[in-house]
Amino acid sequence: MWLLLFWEAMVASLLERVAQAETAALQQVDDLRAQLAVVEERLRRRAITRETLTEFTVDHRDETAVVEKEQADLTRGDCEAEPSSPLPALHGFRQQVVTLLATANEPMRAREIVQAIGKPDTRSQVEGVRSRLQRLVTDGWLCREADGL
Repeated sequence: MWLLLFWEAMVASLLERVAQAETAALQQVDDLRAQLAVVEERLRRRAITRETLTEFTVDHRDETAVVEKEQADLTRGDCEAEPSSPLPALHGFRQQVVTLLATANEPMRAREIVQAIGKPDTRSQVEGVRSRLQRLVTDGWLCREADGL
């Protein structure tokens, strides 16, 4: 009889531990679902941002091509009418600068760009940005309007 009581107590203890483990696993699943929902929302927003930037970039390039054809005075001497190869992908700083300039009302100087992106406008920062802007012009993402712009 005492063996049966011992066995029942042991099974009850095991059942309690299994129930606790099950509760913990369910809680972990709920936490993971919440995290997944957050990440999926971020992904959805980034997809919308990418689509918007792609549309804007394509529209902007189309508008730029029309303007270049209409202006025969070579004000955009550093830009090709049509890029000979696809534009390289933009990431990080390059994407930030192209987006800033695409939404600006007028051409900007390197110092203005440094200030707009929140970096200190020291000589080294300005020269670094100027160098990166030149690479963006060379890659076909930007056009030099005039000296320094």
